[in-house]
Amino acid sequence: MKHPRHLLTLLLLLPLLPAAAQQADTLLFSLLDSVTVTALRLESRGAVPFSVTIIGREQIQEGQQQLALDEALAGVPGLFMMGSDNFTQDLRLSIRGFGARAAFGIRGIKLLVDGLPESTPDGQGQVDNIDAGLLDQAEIVRGPMAGLYGNAAGGVVSLSSEGPPEQPFAEARLSAGSFGFQRYQLKGGLTQGKLGFLAYGSHTQIDGFREHSLMRTAVFNIKADYRYRAGSKLQLLFNYMDSPEALDAGALSREAVQADRRQAWGANLNFNAGEAIQQGRVGGRWEHKWKERHQLEARAFYLWRDFNNRLPFQFGGIVQLDRQFYGGGISYSYQAKLAGMPYRFRLGLDVEQQADLRQRFNNLQGQPGERSFYQDELFRSIGLFGVQELQISSALKAVLSTRLDNVRPEARDRFLADGDDSGKIEYTRFNPGFGLLYQAAPRLRLHANISTSFEAPALIELSANPENPVGGGFNLALAPQRAVNYELGIGGQWGHRLRYQLTGFYIALQDELVPFELEGFPGRSFFRNAGSSRRQGLEAELHYQLASGFSAQLSYTYSDFVYQDYQLPGRDLQGKRLPGIPPHFGFLRLRYLHRSGLLAALQGRYAGPLFADDANTAEDNAYFALALRLSYRARLGRLGLHPFLGINNLLDMRYSDNIRLNAFGGRY
Repeated sequence: MKHPRHLLTLLLLLPLLPAAAQQADTLLFSLLDSVTVTALRLESRGAVPFSVTIIGREQIQEGQQQLALDEALAGVPGLFMMGSDNFTQDLRLSIRGFGARAAFGIRGIKLLVDGLPESTPDGQGQVDNIDAGLLDQAEIVRGPMAGLYGNAAGGVVSLSSEGPPEQPFAEARLSAGSFGFQRYQLKGGLTQGKLGFLAYGSHTQIDGFREHSLMRTAVFNIKADYRYRAGSKLQLLFNYMDSPEALDAGALSREAVQADRRQAWGANLNFNAGEAIQQGRVGGRWEHKWKERHQLEARAFYLWRDFNNRLPFQFGGIVQLDRQFYGGGISYSYQAKLAGMPYRFRLGLDVEQQADLRQRFNNLQGQPGERSFYQDELFRSIGLFGVQELQISSALKAVLSTRLDNVRPEARDRFLADGDDSGKIEYTRFNPGFGLLYQAAPRLRLHANISTSFEAPALIELSANPENPVGGGFNLALAPQRAVNYELGIGGQWGHRLRYQLTGFYIALQDELVPFELEGFPGRSFFRNAGSSRRQGLEAELHYQLASGFSAQLSYTYSDFVYQDYQLPGRDLQGKRLPGIPPHFGFLRLRYLHRSGLLAALQGRYAGPLFADDANTAEDNAYFALALRLSYRARLGRLGLHPFLGINNLLDMRYSDNIRLNAFGGRY
């Protein structure tokens, strides 16, 4: 719910929480030692020499609206999110600035679901088919990971869905709220002998805060596990998403927002801007262990996506995209001792191919007219990786990752009336990474690492050529973005109540990819390279047990991201801040759990002022948004009842949820 009229009853509950917490059972927060980390390719239980945040099922699902992943990930330092309420442009994630340039969806961050890639090999990712109601755990690796995942891995978000249950169950959930929000969910599963099964389906609809912003979507998932021996299993995964309608209200100027922030831009109404998507994925994973030291893993998947997008201009304003994305991988793991020291390694091969059939038609007030663009776009990727871990002493651990990638974007022009613009590019890159973890005391850890990032332009970025915006082929002037990350961190536990983590980083980048718009194509992004830039910052995270059943979480991020060499005609942007990322942002969460099953959480999110353009002439205001969550669990025999209530924007704060970087005409 947003902008509630009656808050008095709920607010009266808040002063009672500390007193009631004294009667609660102690809630022991989970330490990293008790969580298994899989996103770093070598499964680890405990601390690792990289910045990793783990989020469990309770924080993802309990009392949440489950409309977008920003609810669950809001407390992760270094991770900034925008666009969660714009369902045509999708949630935009950025980790230490990687991904901030995305006009829609996710760029430059490796996205995984149940070990299978959700990001395409060219670095694009969407989360519209990922339903928070099914997620069991999220792992966020902050910092470049090209040494493990190759192209477009400025960070890693690895999501795991719930597995088949030990006991059969069925669950139904109904939620409703402001702006026409309705959500229906069904989930159930069972295990019989070696075979386990889980199924999930949801339907979500919302009219939206702004005019012309409604959304309808349905998601269906199946997960089946066959555990044929101890430590070995075969897993099958199926996902289907149908979003027949998601309307786009469009970007506004500051003056238009001040006049009526809920209005849609006129051109978006005239051209009926929005999108429709169907997507399906089927995949399989096989894990086999023998003699306790050896493990073989293999995976294969196939994904198709039909995408229809109506943009707010006439010439080429309707985009139809048919995507086929498939691939697989195989890896071998071994553990033993090397010179008397515990040693593990994993070698693997990833092979993926993305084939996009992209067409553009004239937008005749929302209806397709004459075709103006017709092109096959391919992106092939082959990566060979190795990761090694050596326990040098009881206190010192070293991790080395290396990866060799060959990626080949290709355009096959089918619209030959204006000539043949076909072409292809090839990049071969070697990326290493190295980390050290030092256990200085039983409850004090230090870590340091050097990691790298390599990011080729995505297909949609290559095909948007500002020199020939209506033609085919690629923008061959675009170069890959490269980065080196240096990181130091300290973390541990103080007494039995406080857990903390503090990380500092410095990133040197070359040829940073930057978006901009042209006057004749509003809402469509084009791209260019900045010469060089640097990013430095601090990330802090605290978890504190205030009293029995009463806990607090605080995270804070300082980001100092500037261009060092960036020349445009008639302008020198050296020293300008990167747009889309505030220098300061943070999160606070107070959580109370009573033994009766009552859960209350008060959480606030702060974002400082940020620039919307490279020249730093347009600045968006800072804001602090407060939210409240209440839920209660009760048992009636074998039946469980779980009512919940949520209020977003408790203080009725006005802020911009989405910023269009370098938008033409000041419509940021």
